[in-house]
Amino acid sequence: MLPDHIRRRDMSELLNEIVDILSYNEYTDNQVMTMMNYLIQEGNAKNPMQFITEIAKKSEKHEEALMTMSQALREEGIQKGMQKGMQKGKLEGIQEGIQKGRQEEEKQAYMKIARQLLESGMGRQSVRKLTGLTETEMKSLFQDSP
Repeated sequence: MLPDHIRRRDMSELLNEIVDILSYNEYTDNQVMTMMNYLIQEGNAKNPMQFITEIAKKSEKHEEALMTMSQALREEGIQKGMQKGMQKGKLEGIQEGIQKGRQEEEKQAYMKIARQLLESGMGRQSVRKLTGLTETEMKSLFQDSP
């Protein structure tokens, strides 16, 4: 019965039929878990965890097994969410690192230009205005040279 309907519509529409099937037949928890796995993998359930939880609430015989399955789905969802978050965070971190590296390279280039302009005799204020360096950065220009 279920294989005929599984791809036609949202599985939540079959919720009551599934509960009836579980109520009138003597299935083991293992058989019910196998059936639920099949429904989740092959069916069209928008929210598998909620689908299993609803069946568990209405199916006293298999409630514990189904709630365990629902919890496992929840934990799997959390893990997938964390992995996606970590991947996104790594990507953002790499992009931020690249941007900071570029800014640092740019700052070093301005400092090199400023040093050369000062050594060629250009006034301090003019150099500062042209390069955008701060007074502190201007003071550090010649501190590290021999």
